[in-house]
Amino acid sequence: MKKRMRTIQRGLLTAVLVLLTAGLPAWGQYAGGSGTAADPYLIATAAQLNAIGLHPEDCAKHFRLTADIDMNDLAGAKVNLIPTFQGVFDGNDHTIAHLIYRVKDEDVSGGGNIGLFRVIRGVDALVQNLGLSEPDVRLDPSCTKSVYRMGALVGSLGEGWVRNCYVKGGQVLGRGYDYVGGLVGSCGSYAAVSECWSTAEVSGRGNVGGLVGGTGWASIWSCHAGARVSGVADVGGLVGFLYPDSTIEDSFTTGTVSGSQAGGLVGHLEQSSVWRCYSTASLSGGSSLGGLVGLDHGLIHTSWAGGEITGGTQVGGLVGYNMVGDGILIPYFDTQVTDSYATGAVRGDNLVGGLIGYNEGTLLRCYSTGAVSVSNAKYTVGGLVGSDKSVSKWDILGCFWDTTTSGLNKSAGGTGKTTAEMQNLATYLAAGWDFVGETANGTADLWKMSTEGPSYPKLAWEHAPDPNAGN
Repeated sequence: MKKRMRTIQRGLLTAVLVLLTAGLPAWGQYAGGSGTAADPYLIATAAQLNAIGLHPEDCAKHFRLTADIDMNDLAGAKVNLIPTFQGVFDGNDHTIAHLIYRVKDEDVSGGGNIGLFRVIRGVDALVQNLGLSEPDVRLDPSCTKSVYRMGALVGSLGEGWVRNCYVKGGQVLGRGYDYVGGLVGSCGSYAAVSECWSTAEVSGRGNVGGLVGGTGWASIWSCHAGARVSGVADVGGLVGFLYPDSTIEDSFTTGTVSGSQAGGLVGHLEQSSVWRCYSTASLSGGSSLGGLVGLDHGLIHTSWAGGEITGGTQVGGLVGYNMVGDGILIPYFDTQVTDSYATGAVRGDNLVGGLIGYNEGTLLRCYSTGAVSVSNAKYTVGGLVGSDKSVSKWDILGCFWDTTTSGLNKSAGGTGKTTAEMQNLATYLAAGWDFVGETANGTADLWKMSTEGPSYPKLAWEHAPDPNAGN
């Protein structure tokens, strides 16, 4: 009888312990909280952050950092990346330093998804107010599997929102693979990235971007990036490949970009749009290089580029190849570049232009001022456009280039003007440009002209670039 009672008592004690420890996600591995919006799990140490990856059942909950974290405090313990996250993570304006991760074969599932957050998914998923300092994410030399979608913060972002986050310094090295970004590897399914920046070095094969590797059906706004970005093709200072139905607005880049189909802002723009953006990034590489967009099969509005560009064929101060498409694999799209300009020097081997290297689309109210040159005088070059597939008087309207600063009196479209003429407001008003303070050409007020001395037109939204942005 006594033996039976002891057995029952032990069973009751076990049941009580199970009930008491059911709350351990809040009490044990985290600093407090219950995981709700009103009472989020609190993260104060590297060990507590590292515990999230071991508890996928918590990944639809709410979290908040309460202190800066240094992952070196793990003292060599394995870093646990956070699996599919559907909750809310508020960095509370704190930083996570020294996220060091070496991708091995056992880490690769579903093609990759490597980042502090492997996957963020869901319309209510949100990561905000978080900084990463000096991360180092790369493939281990022993890794033999193909790895796609790598970013310091997020491997793959779908439907959710990343806002007010940054990566300061460090590197994301995807070696020979695709969808590699300083902040996010791949972004889609109507996800959003806003008020974010990165200065991490980024490298990969294709779809390589300073902030986001590749994005489709998504929105990016008020973001910037500025470091070294390199790849083979579809390489951009901000985004490598912008897939259909995506937008980038009010964003900019600095730094350097190298590859083919490479742009200071976007490498390949596909049936998507860019509004009120600029780039001063310098570019080098092979074909389809542009100060803003390398290969444009979309819409570019009220944007500019000022970086120096050195490439092979289809090289332009703003766009390398402005393509409309005319086949089954590349359907026709009414590609347009409107109310935009370029100022950077452009050098290439063939099909080189101060604004566009090779044009098939529509150019409206644009200009260029940079020096333009080719490696051999017998190849195609133009002050504004190197070569135009159509009839330039139909598809290049109200556009100009500076014959003095470009060093060229020829172009496949547009009108050449001296510097004095280019700095004369009357030149543009006569061509239908819409300036602040006049209504004859419209009321959108897209352009402005300095009254303090001779100058070229500027876009109405422009302000002086911040030399300390992202530092």
